[in-house]
Amino acid sequence: MSSLNQANQSDELFIQGCGYRIENDRVMIGIERVGSNRFEGNISGTLRLQLCAFSSNDNTFDNQVLASTIIGEIQGQHFIPNCHYDLVFQPPLTGSWLLALQLSEWDGVNYALCDTVYFDSPYQVLTTSENGKTTESVSNIETDLSLSIQPTNHSEAKKQAKAPKVTMDITKQHLIINTMRAKKLLSVNGVPMKVLERLIAERPFQSEKAILSVKGMGPVMLKKLLTKLTD
Repeated sequence: MSSLNQANQSDELFIQGCGYRIENDRVMIGIERVGSNRFEGNISGTLRLQLCAFSSNDNTFDNQVLASTIIGEIQGQHFIPNCHYDLVFQPPLTGSWLLALQLSEWDGVNYALCDTVYFDSPYQVLTTSENGKTTESVSNIETDLSLSIQPTNHSEAKKQAKAPKVTMDITKQHLIINTMRAKKLLSVNGVPMKVLERLIAERPFQSEKAILSVKGMGPVMLKKLLTKLTD
């Protein structure tokens, strides 16, 4: 499954070109690069990668962790190319889910969220009854990128090279919300007026995480809002 939307919580640590493929109780994750835009000589905290599921039926920030791994540290102005991970997959509960890949950094107390990549197609777990027995079936559309993920090459994944600066684009979600005219925000359909009013009242935001802390705002609703604002 290829990635569609990206929401940078930090300009400093990022993931790009993400995809996944689920095979029974395993998930293969591919990332073109894990990078750092911090100054040269900087060494990040330990980085953690998680595949998470957000409910597409509500707008809460709660999520289920489906797979997780630690990927070590990274130097400033460097990136780790062609990362591939074969991980244990814990499927979500019955329902329709929005999957996302999240990069976090250990800050000495806990893991702080740095970057999030959302996947477009929903992952659905359906409960069906047949002959008195209850079974679960999964509906998930695959793409060429998901099928192209190759087995992990640990030696290649650990190589580091100079990373180019990442230019600002639509992934700066908090900047879009901060700079959008109030009249434009209030005119968005499909988002409760009270939520839009809270966004305006609580601006400026420093990160996507801060936006998601607004009462009534969740990943699914934020995605809908940004799509309408950037059309």
